[in-house]
Amino acid sequence: MNMKKVIIADSVRTAWGKPGAGLAPFISSDFSAKILTELLSRTGVEASAVDQVVFGQAHPSTMPNNIGHYAWLKAELPVEVPGYTVQSYSGSALQALRNCYYLIATGNEDICVAGGADSYSAAPFVLRDARNHFYPQHRTFIDSIEEAELCTQPEAMSRLEQYELAHGKTLSAEAVKYAEESIAKAQAADCAGQILPISYEVRKKGTITVDKDELVASAAADATLSPYADGAAVTMLMSEDKAKELGVKAQAAICGFAVSGCDPKQQQTSGALAVQKLLKNKGLTMDDIAVIEVIENSAQDVLDTMKTLGGKAQVNPMGGALAYGKNDGAEGIIMLMRLVASLKEGQKGIVCVYSAGGQGMAALIEK
Repeated sequence: MNMKKVIIADSVRTAWGKPGAGLAPFISSDFSAKILTELLSRTGVEASAVDQVVFGQAHPSTMPNNIGHYAWLKAELPVEVPGYTVQSYSGSALQALRNCYYLIATGNEDICVAGGADSYSAAPFVLRDARNHFYPQHRTFIDSIEEAELCTQPEAMSRLEQYELAHGKTLSAEAVKYAEESIAKAQAADCAGQILPISYEVRKKGTITVDKDELVASAAADATLSPYADGAAVTMLMSEDKAKELGVKAQAAICGFAVSGCDPKQQQTSGALAVQKLLKNKGLTMDDIAVIEVIENSAQDVLDTMKTLGGKAQVNPMGGALAYGKNDGAEGIIMLMRLVASLKEGQKGIVCVYSAGGQGMAALIEK
C-alpha cells in the first residue's frame, strides 16, 4: 500500500494546572472545547472539513465519557464530525495521534484532530460494590486516581511501588542531577506560544487567567515521581496533499510509529523497546536522531532508557513532566509539541512513552 505523507498543521494546549488550583473549576471537556476552537482558528481550517476527532483520556471526569466527541459538541462545532476516545494510560494521547496518523496515511481521511485531556481536580471518588448491596463495608470512598494506578497491571501496584521495585527507595545522585537539569530547562523554556490562556470569573476575586504552567516554579529535584497536572492538548494532522490544497504550512511530518510490550513489573523498559523497533523498521539508528522526548515518570526511568538506546540526541531540551507535571490523557501531545519546537529544519526526533501495564510507544517526527 502506498502511504500518504502526514503532516502536523498546528498544535495548542492549556497551561498545565496544579490539581486544585487554576483549572480546578473545569472538567476535562470544558478546557478541551476551548482549545479545539483555538486550533481551528490557528490553522484557518473550517470545522466542517475535519473528518474525525480522536482524544486520549486516562481518568474520565466528563459526562458523558466520550470526550473525543463530547468536547467537540461542547465547543458548538459541526455535529456531523464524528469523534471517539482511546485509553492507554500515559500513552493515551500518543495512541490518539497514532490512530489519526493511520487514518490519513491509508487514505481513509484527509484531516483529523488528535488530542488528550485529564483533570485530576475533577477525578471522582467512587463507592465500589454499593449498587446492589449498600452494606457498611461497601460505604468506603475510593479515589479513582489511586484505583486506576492499581488496575493497570494484573498485580495491583501503585506508581511508587513499581518505581521502588525497579530502582529501590533511594534516589541516585545521577537521578537528582538529571531532575535538576530538566527542571532548569523547563523554567528557562518559552512555552507562551503553545498555550491558550483560560479565563473565568470568581466571585470577590474577579477574573482569573491561567496562562502559565503552575507547577514549574516550585518543582523539586528530589521528588521520586512527576506530579499530576490538569490540562489538555490538541494537534491537527492532514495529508500533505490536503495541506497544499488549503495552503496550510506544515510544522513537521510524522514518519511512523512502533509499539511494544514487556513485563508489567518492568514497565519502564517498554519505551526503549518501542524506539528500537521503530528505528529498525525505518532503517535508522540513534545517530540519526537529533532530539528525543522521553516521558518523565521519573528521572531514573529517563536515564535507564537513554543508557539502553545510546546515541547523542538531546534529551527533553525543554524539560519534562518532572517540572510541568504529568497529564496521562494528554502527555503524548505535549511531548510532541516540545519536540517540534526543539527540532531544526531537516532534523529527526522521537517521542518515547511507556505506560502502566508494560506498554511502550514511539513516534518518529521530521521537521
